[in-house]
Amino acid sequence: MATCAEILRSEFPEIDGQVFDYVTGVLHSGSADFESVDDLVEAVGELLQEVSGDSKDDAGIRAVCQRMYNTLRLAEPQSQGNSQVLLDAPIQLSKITENYGRR
Repeated sequence: MATCAEILRSEFPEIDGQVFDYVTGVLHSGSADFESVDDLVEAVGELLQEVSGDSKDDAGIRAVCQRMYNTLRLAEPQSQGNSQVLLDAPIQLSKITENYGRR
């Protein structure tokens, strides 16, 4: 899986170093705030449109943002509150509660 920086470099080979640093900074500092690809497009889409010149239309910029959004979502650690664990054996609550009464 490509990183956001690799996606930017491959999609916008002529990107200026300062613009590149700015966009990657926005992506990494605000990655938790991007709830959808629309948020990402809103944050950096217009700037990427300027960088691309006439090579990418709105749909092309959105496609690049979608790739970066997917990369950000895959890279972020899963929160422990929503994670599920598949157990090797069933849990028998009756066995566990028997031990509580004996203390």
